[in-house]
Amino acid sequence: MQHTYCTPISWNEAQPGDLVFYPDDEHVGIVGGRDESGNMLIIHCAFSQNNVVITGLEGLTSIGHPLYYGE
Repeated sequence: MQHTYCTPISWNEAQPGDLVFYPDDEHVGIVGGRDESGNMLIIHCAFSQNNVVITGLEGLTSIGHPLYYGE
């Protein structure tokens, strides 16, 4: 449902706080910034690791800027 409250953006427009989605919106992550090489860092909960992790863009298919109250 979070995807429906986002404005689609391009990967180049990504800013910290934007949401990223896996196919069929089965999982969501948050853009946390970029590493020293310019690669996007994604924060999300990884069930397989039983923890919150920071990963790259592997497997993600779309990105959006969430609509906040007052926008």
